[in-house]
Amino acid sequence: MNPVQNLVRHFLVVAATCALLLADQPLKSALGLTMDQARAVDEIQRQYQRPFAAKRQQYNTQMRALRRARIANDSAAVIREEKLARQLHQEMRGIQAQEDEAIRKLLTPEQDQKFAAYLKLRREMVGSSRDDKEFTGK
Repeated sequence: MNPVQNLVRHFLVVAATCALLLADQPLKSALGLTMDQARAVDEIQRQYQRPFAAKRQQYNTQMRALRRARIANDSAAVIREEKLARQLHQEMRGIQAQEDEAIRKLLTPEQDQKFAAYLKLRREMVGSSRDDKEFTGK
């Protein structure tokens, strides 16, 4: 990898990390979290961020394998890769559900209603890629 490619790669990693750190600011303000709740939510999100990112990386790798199998018109490989991709997708959803449940335990009933609306919006925004739509039914 040449120095320019390396610099671009590092920039993208930093940009993605910053986006992750700022991603749930709207969650904190939308739910009206107290300082203690906000700290606890940050800790919960940190706890689940790495396992989710690792699973997403596996999923993305699997989806590339699925695309290659489709391009090669290899029906046996497509079936195999779809099964593995679907499993990884379910595992990602499971991690996300665990995180959401941990956050719910911190919320008041009013905040929980707002959180339900936030999760609904998040689900509606997911699926911009063709591959994700396959597994979410959108």
